[in-house]
Amino acid sequence: MMVIQRGRLLLLFATLAGAAFAVSPAARLKSNYGLARQTERLTEALVSNRSRDIYRMFTPPFSDEHSFASFDSVLICWNRGRCIVRASHKVVEILGPSGYVSSWLVFEGEKDYNYVYQNWLNTAQGWRLVWLSRILDPSFAYGQTDSLGLVRAAEVGLRYVLSKSGLARFHSGFKRPDTVVMLHYNRPGEGDFRLDGLPIYWTSMPQVLQGSHVPKAQFLLSLALVRLMGDMALVVVDVMPTARGKDSRARRRRGIEVYLERHGGEWRFRDVGKTW
Repeated sequence: MMVIQRGRLLLLFATLAGAAFAVSPAARLKSNYGLARQTERLTEALVSNRSRDIYRMFTPPFSDEHSFASFDSVLICWNRGRCIVRASHKVVEILGPSGYVSSWLVFEGEKDYNYVYQNWLNTAQGWRLVWLSRILDPSFAYGQTDSLGLVRAAEVGLRYVLSKSGLARFHSGFKRPDTVVMLHYNRPGEGDFRLDGLPIYWTSMPQVLQGSHVPKAQFLLSLALVRLMGDMALVVVDVMPTARGKDSRARRRRGIEVYLERHGGEWRFRDVGKTW
């Protein structure tokens, strides 16, 4: 019924070889192998329409907030009763505790591939699924009900971004500002931050565009996403340079994924995922 059954080991070893080439330590190789195996299981479950198996792969907060029935319904809507005749998968990259994977499938009677992009998290219980792009929609957001917890996690994430190590990741010559200028979007995680004594000035993009008085700064910050996932949390921060480049064009928006780990009752920086 599917190509995976015939070439499973070949695909798996090819995936591992690519991942191992970039990062050689034995511990990382073992981690890569675990993600490749999980990805293989997920792709097979998509082909066989085993929605329960996929549901169990998610990080626990997802199943705490969304019933199996709701997930099964959205998967049925995506599949529409079609038969998958070819399927494969690839671990695109592993950055910090996060893994990015692509599966591609061909439905019977169709020529074009259907891609399903996945985000995974390397937890103490192994690799757990965080998100399925092109299947899940925004109504399946999760890990954002604890308002105070989100603010405290965001605060730790922002503190790292504003540190010397955090700013250096953008390779833009950013320096620690005298005043942090934050854009307000009413997103989960926005709140009363304590950033090592740095004053915070909240504003909005319309105010910035209208030329309202804003403290002089190299960049503006905003929270793109804050998600609590058990003993781990993800804080995604957008960084918008205010200065223009040498060609007078606006410098591109930057961003960073900051992963935190829970220690007792507080969050601590663990690692960085993607930066762009």
